[in-house]
This record gives sequence, structure tokens and C-alpha cells, in this order.
Amino acid sequence: MIWDENVYCAVDIETTGIDPSAGDRIIEIAIIPVYKGKIVKEWIYSSLVNPKVGIQTYAQGVHKISIKDIEQAPGLDEILSIVRKYSKDTIFVFHNARFDLTFLDYAAKEVGQLPLDIFYIDTLEISQNVYGKRRKLESLAVEMKINHKVTHRAFDDAYVTANVFIKFFEKFGWEIIHEFLRRWEGREY
Repeated sequence: MIWDENVYCAVDIETTGIDPSAGDRIIEIAIIPVYKGKIVKEWIYSSLVNPKVGIQTYAQGVHKISIKDIEQAPGLDEILSIVRKYSKDTIFVFHNARFDLTFLDYAAKEVGQLPLDIFYIDTLEISQNVYGKRRKLESLAVEMKINHKVTHRAFDDAYVTANVFIKFFEKFGWEIIHEFLRRWEGREY
């Protein structure tokens, strides 16, 4: 398969809960760059985040991140600066982009920044079109024989998303994959 010259960055976040409008925030982020079908290990970024809010009990049960774990982590402003650097001249890849991007918008608003203006591809949207239904990341990983597990931690899930994206790209090629290219310019609240 012939790859284009774009750098694709698979991104995943973990949060304190599922509703940013109710005060839930990002507590972990990972960015896994892919260039010409290969994960570029030396460009990977992964960090816990301290949003200075509590973590809901059910969320702790999902990702096993506690308040103690994030006490010394960088804040949302520092993390957003890094995300913006990665977004320059790249295409982000998410599995369920609306969830992650909405949280990133709320984080930007909270620290007095403009929302992200990025190009992205959503592997959830691709799976909807390929299979006629939304597919969980875990089921795609099993079907595609990706050995890395989905653990509901940002690094592992971004790594699996990167591999799912690579498999989709290799199966469908640039022309089809780029039909799923979208632009995010912030969300109306």
C-alpha cells in the first residue's frame, strides 16, 4: 500500500467522567504518531493530567487512575500546548472523535484558549460505514489481530487506535480513507 506524506497522530484521552458540561475533565492523554504506515516511537507523547477536579468513582474503576496518581501531573494548559504542537501539519485519528474533541474544547475554554482547529479521521466513523454499525475498539482489535490490548488507559488505547487506522488505511487506501477526513473548529455549547 502506498502511503501519503501525512503524519497521522492517534490520540486518546481518559477523563474524570463522561460529561464535560458537568465538570468532568481530562486526566490522561496519549498521542501516537504514524508515518508511512509505521508508528514513530520516538515521537510518542503520553502523560497524566491534573485538571484540579475530583475523579468519579466509576471512572476510577474503568481506568484505575486516582487523585493521588495525578497530583504532580502537568495541568490542562501545558497539555493543550503540547496537543497544539502535535496538531501542526498532522491529521489526528480518534476512535469516537466527538468525545475526545469535546473534552479538549472544554479544556481550552477553561484555560482561556481558543478551541482546536484540526483535521481528523474517526475510526469509529469508518467502522460504521464498513460494518453498518459502530464497532468498539476492542472488537476491531480482535478482528484485526492486533496484539496490543485496550485497557482504557490513554497510551494503550491510542496505540490500538493507531494500529486499527493502519489496517484500515492498508485495506482501503488513501482515496477512501480521506473521504473520512473532517475538520474540527470547536463545538457550539
